[in-house]
Amino acid sequence: MNLLGKKLLRELQYLKGQMLAVAAVVACGISVFVSMSSVKYSLEASREKYYNRYRFADVFLQVKRAPEFYRESVSRIPGVASVNTRIVADVTLDVPGLDEPATGRLISVPEYRTIPVLNDLFIKNGRYIEPGKPEEVVASKPFLEANGLVPGDRISAVINGRKKELVIVGMGLSPEYIYEVQPGAFFPDKRRFGVFWISRTALESALDMSGAFNDLSLTLAHGASEKNVVMRLDNMFRRYGSLGAYGRSEQLSDRFIADEIRQVGIQITFLPAVFLAVAVFLLNIVLRRIVATQRNQIAVLKAMGFSNEEVGLHYLGFALVPTAAGSVAGTLLGAWLGRSLMNIYADFYNFAELVYFFRFKDVALSVLLSFGAALFGAFGAVRGAVQLPPAEAMRPDSPVIYRPGVLDRPSLQKKISVPARIILRNLERRPWKAALSVLMISLAVAILIAGRYTYDAVECMVAVEFNEKHREDVTVVFNDPMPPSVAYSIASLDGVLEHEFYREEPVRMVSGHRTRRQSIKGLQSAEGLQRLVDRNSRQIALPPNGVLLTSTLAGILGVKRGDTVRLEFLQGRQQQREVLVAGTIDEILGLSAYMHIGELNRLAGDGGAFNAAYLRIERTKASGLFSDFKDMPGVGSIMMLKALKESFDELIAESMTTSTLILTSFACVLAFAVVYNGARISLSERARELTSLRVLGMTMGEISFILLGEQALLTLLALPLGFVIGIALSALLSVGLSSELYRLPLVFSAYNFLFAFMVVVLVSAVSALAVRNRLVGLDLVEVLKTRE
Repeated sequence: MNLLGKKLLRELQYLKGQMLAVAAVVACGISVFVSMSSVKYSLEASREKYYNRYRFADVFLQVKRAPEFYRESVSRIPGVASVNTRIVADVTLDVPGLDEPATGRLISVPEYRTIPVLNDLFIKNGRYIEPGKPEEVVASKPFLEANGLVPGDRISAVINGRKKELVIVGMGLSPEYIYEVQPGAFFPDKRRFGVFWISRTALESALDMSGAFNDLSLTLAHGASEKNVVMRLDNMFRRYGSLGAYGRSEQLSDRFIADEIRQVGIQITFLPAVFLAVAVFLLNIVLRRIVATQRNQIAVLKAMGFSNEEVGLHYLGFALVPTAAGSVAGTLLGAWLGRSLMNIYADFYNFAELVYFFRFKDVALSVLLSFGAALFGAFGAVRGAVQLPPAEAMRPDSPVIYRPGVLDRPSLQKKISVPARIILRNLERRPWKAALSVLMISLAVAILIAGRYTYDAVECMVAVEFNEKHREDVTVVFNDPMPPSVAYSIASLDGVLEHEFYREEPVRMVSGHRTRRQSIKGLQSAEGLQRLVDRNSRQIALPPNGVLLTSTLAGILGVKRGDTVRLEFLQGRQQQREVLVAGTIDEILGLSAYMHIGELNRLAGDGGAFNAAYLRIERTKASGLFSDFKDMPGVGSIMMLKALKESFDELIAESMTTSTLILTSFACVLAFAVVYNGARISLSERARELTSLRVLGMTMGEISFILLGEQALLTLLALPLGFVIGIALSALLSVGLSSELYRLPLVFSAYNFLFAFMVVVLVSAVSALAVRNRLVGLDLVEVLKTRE
């Protein structure tokens, strides 16, 4: 090793605390970039592999009932590659060990697996159904695991009014249900909803659907127009109660996983940019201080014959070595972090095989960005070292010209102690350095605020949906629309305290050239068991006439209050009506349209019907009611509000805890690095000054106060700025992470700000303690012998 290499290693050893802090910041940035990039690619690759291997469809269509011979007609539509028809039905389940009724979605499959079918099954455990055994089913993996069931167990289902015992022979998954959620719900309830694949012959017999189907899916040929195929399907099946064909982008499960991948992509740019900016700042101030204190060494090196390039590369090593160390540590941490995040996704989404791909392409890009940031941060200091002539370097740096400042006024000198005046005067004379230090510390605060913002937003969403909007205990959804006379029989059940019915009517909304498939919900009241509440918890009245649209849906249709929209009813008499947009409501979840049920009945042109009922029940009689529901014909599904909330809380708790822990750790590294480096540089710059004050009679506590009080003041100034930046970042995240499925409200809990405050203050105190130990260990004589 040459002379400059030995010098570099010796000084890196002396500056190990500062260099480790820089390396830690770089490692955090690289780990986030590598982990999020690899997770995004892994999710995309796993989804694509799953879709291709099990032939996930491109277009979907649900009808009331259509003859099977239409399958051949659909296959002849230009652009259609393959077609699959099925029978799908929602039924009530009686699950062993579960008091409440559950809901099962029965999907027909061929008895013989002789040819590939669309939306095929992956058998995780057990086997496929056997021909001639109509009672056999393959059940979805999340449902079986949540209820502790295994192949060989039995459950009961009410199919078309008749109770039937089903035998579970296999555990399966389908690309259609990567995100398995009950129809009409946004949050999964694995214990009370499951998907079951059953023989088509058995389901045809049970539902009297021989020679017919109610669900169709197809794939498109390469280059085919999805829009044209959808139009042909809508025209072909209009008479059969078609709900409107739609593409993969509107399929609920795919929309959820696509939104998740998009959100991961947003996070790839957010945190790494913050950490690299801090690394640039730290390297800049550290190297500038090194060059300033080694002017005479630079002169000696050049006098000994070292070229400007060699000297420049030597000082550049102070930036490249910690960056290289941080790159290695960040890559390893990113690989571990990415695999841990994929394990969380495996619990949340149902892939046949969720493979983690660690790509060196991501590592190379992150390392390239890190070294680019290091070069940028070191450029000014290295250029100063290269351009410094030896003769000039042998002389001390020109003393700074000081002028009386604001704090030197006699009126203020009497009110402020000497140590406090020294702190404030130093900040006043170096405003840009102080401002940058405040900004860097505030970024740590902002990361904490923005990191916990998503937790606050989800908490708000849950509170609005489960406490303010929905106040029922049970939602009973009928298989078919019920006339009021039949529906009211549910209200007479023993234990029902309050009831409220609603109607959902599928329509196509048209405004100019814009169209949207949508269900209109007709409510009896907006002040009962279901209220209309916006994202700010404000209750909205249900208009007596016209339609109330969610703000997002109104934006998609390009309409506002006072405009008209054409409603094309897809079932029944298939009326077309022009309807006034009575207003908008900024809801948190989904796209919705509301009307008074009387107005909806009038527009539909029938005598009125109910699709479902909200019930508030007496807790002491819940068991009897649940037993009645399990055997009740005509009921398609049942949702338990309390159970749904508990399931969601349990599902999201782990991911929220993990993300909070990761972001808190990263923010601690960031705050420690900035405060520690700032204090260490201040100590190296002012060691002679502080030692002189010690000799003149000041106590160790007083000079510690002068040194560390400056950092404490910078930290306190950074806290409110960090709050503001954190709110701004959260606002950007709110916009970036929101989609048609949900909108994140911009809300913050007091605990969020208190948590950020406590973390940054505690980390600053720890870094200050580390610097104070070095201050205590200073040799007064050696420091005073040092040249200025």
